[in-house]
Amino acid sequence: MINDGANPLAEVALALAMAFFSLMILMLFAMVNAPEADGTEASPATIEMTTEPAPQNSDDLERQLVIYSESGFFDKDMNRLDPAAIDPEQPVILAVSQQMPISRITGFQREFPHLRVEIAELTPDWQSRLAAMANTPIASEVSQ
Repeated sequence: MINDGANPLAEVALALAMAFFSLMILMLFAMVNAPEADGTEASPATIEMTTEPAPQNSDDLERQLVIYSESGFFDKDMNRLDPAAIDPEQPVILAVSQQMPISRITGFQREFPHLRVEIAELTPDWQSRLAAMANTPIASEVSQ
């Protein structure tokens, strides 16, 4: 028995729609990866490989700790730091709060593209030191 609500033409239409969609995806893929139209053959994408191992983040290089908080930039001794004065030869560990928006972090990376930056989360100890520093009268006078 055939169900009164079933329409065999609907099944055929659905199958044709899926086939059309698949052909459209294949066509888009072919158009994006098509060779140059000016007659010159496009060079295939290549990766340059060397036999020497790439230098990795070795522990030989001393890293600079830069603390980036809402109140500014600080060094490991909690002294104010001018980010323009950071040595670009040494890798930088940018310690940020978990609540800091990613846009501020990427803004720092865009502003200082010459720095090799590794991003780390501030530990609760560092966050408490920053909070204690922000509650001191000297810090509140500077921020005003």
